[in-house]
Amino acid sequence: MAQAINRWEPATGLTLRDAMNQLFEESFVRPFSRNGNGNGHQYLPVDIYETDDSFVVKAFVPGVTADRIDITTQQRTVTIRTEQPDEPQDNVRYYLRERPTGAWLRSFELPTAIDSGHIDAQLNHGVLVLTLPKAPEAKPQKVQIQTA
Repeated sequence: MAQAINRWEPATGLTLRDAMNQLFEESFVRPFSRNGNGNGHQYLPVDIYETDDSFVVKAFVPGVTADRIDITTQQRTVTIRTEQPDEPQDNVRYYLRERPTGAWLRSFELPTAIDSGHIDAQLNHGVLVLTLPKAPEAKPQKVQIQTA
């Protein structure tokens, strides 16, 4: 996904120190607090690993229920969409607000085809675990040698 490029405006009154503080704040203190991919969607952190038979995706979706997660696959591409609605509260003033809300989106391409008909999706304690079996034609095949 392409990242948004913002034009630098020198008249904003931002000092170099302010700019560096903002950079470190956004990168390390609150890495997922801004529009992560430039589309108004936040960046959805995932781990992806491969076993002999499948790919496993673990996505961090804190506070999201299963009915708010949309998973689609097309050939080798997997897309996860979800939304964590804002909790409007009357007569409150936040002193600190770090919990992410809003739309989350993550799309990635796997190295080989997957068997879309046998995907397993589990949601446990804010972690979505997808087990994506490799398509039979993508699995290595052992060849038996015939002797005469």
